[in-house]
Amino acid sequence: MPSPASTSLLNYSTSPLTVAIAATAAAAITSSIVSSLSMRDRDRSRVAAEKRCQELEEELSTLRLQLKQAAVNNNERTKNDNEATLPLSSLPEPPPPGPGPARIKKLPTIEDETAANNGGLFVTPVGTIRSIYKLCVGTPRQGLLAPNARGCIELAKIGDSSASSSVIGLEGYSHVWIIFVFHLNTKSSNPNKRIKSKISPPALGGEKVGIFATRSPHRYNPIGITLCKIDRIERIKKTRHTKERVLIHLSGLDLVDGTPVLDIKPYVPTYDSVSPADGGVVNLPSWVEGGLATKRRVIIAPSAKTDLTSILENDSNALQFYGSEYGEHTVDETAEYALGCIRQVLAIDVRSNYQTKKARGGNFQAERARRLQGATQGSVVAEDVCTQQLDNLLIEYTVDEASDRKRASSAGSGAEDEVTVSSIKLLEEV
Repeated sequence: MPSPASTSLLNYSTSPLTVAIAATAAAAITSSIVSSLSMRDRDRSRVAAEKRCQELEEELSTLRLQLKQAAVNNNERTKNDNEATLPLSSLPEPPPPGPGPARIKKLPTIEDETAANNGGLFVTPVGTIRSIYKLCVGTPRQGLLAPNARGCIELAKIGDSSASSSVIGLEGYSHVWIIFVFHLNTKSSNPNKRIKSKISPPALGGEKVGIFATRSPHRYNPIGITLCKIDRIERIKKTRHTKERVLIHLSGLDLVDGTPVLDIKPYVPTYDSVSPADGGVVNLPSWVEGGLATKRRVIIAPSAKTDLTSILENDSNALQFYGSEYGEHTVDETAEYALGCIRQVLAIDVRSNYQTKKARGGNFQAERARRLQGATQGSVVAEDVCTQQLDNLLIEYTVDEASDRKRASSAGSGAEDEVTVSSIKLLEEV
């Protein structure tokens, strides 16, 4: 049993000062016991003294543990006193009522990220377009108007995601929406220059409308959307020397090579189209309806057909997006499909008033563009002849203004002009 002195120590407040006093007292008691013994009683009492010292050491160890617990309790009391003086809004949220795991910290939202970036929203491309178009000028305003135009989306690997897994089930759809960036838009050297709120669409013959009433690529945010047909999905497995690649092959494409893709969404007619049969009413401005109903007449000279056939006979793989890999089994089939694309693209090549005048004067040469400066063609292009790049081909053509226009606005846009393809050459390096 502990002595009365030690019992009183244990029942005393366990503050740091109390523990220190207790330790000193225990040491004093031990010294007193040892010194008070006579020489003749020392041997007899040694065992009792050692036993008593052992008891005191155990009591001292207990006091040390109580000291540690007292320090913890003291910190808790200080924390509670401080929190009592804080406003209610700064206190942590209470745990949810009833049994269950503790509340998980709220994850940040896109809204939080936008606010932290002064209202800016940052996105990462999910892929890149590879297509027959290297230049903006001449690219159709809507891909489905040129169904023979081809290309693909090469998916990017984002973080630890799997590009191959991201397209599982996409084969079940026939078409996809592609959200993209107009990456070749020119920017003013003046950062304070006002963005135009009204523009002049070619089909309006100089009249202006609000930017949101058009599909102009020059917008406040250079983002576009287009509908394309899925031809097939190609998965190229990772090897020792190459990385995994996933290609979504498309047709009816109107995007320039290198276009960043922000998102891909399947086309669902029930959601994405309005049917008059279901009571839906679709209204279009007359200038849009008239523009869609107007196409240029395209004539391909026999010499141009011969040029293309010779190119394919010399090299069946001369074209990047046409040939046996894409379902054409003979040179004639490949040539016919490629010629179909040339007709479709040139028939809807509606341009601004300025660009239309250049084309009519034979002053538009695609090979002079910076993006084609590394390409070479077999012979010199004739003067007063326009050129257009499609796939690995350079198409030479002339433009004649229509004399019997059905729409007055066609005078400025060239929407009813006549186009004659005179020659087709191979761009050896595109």
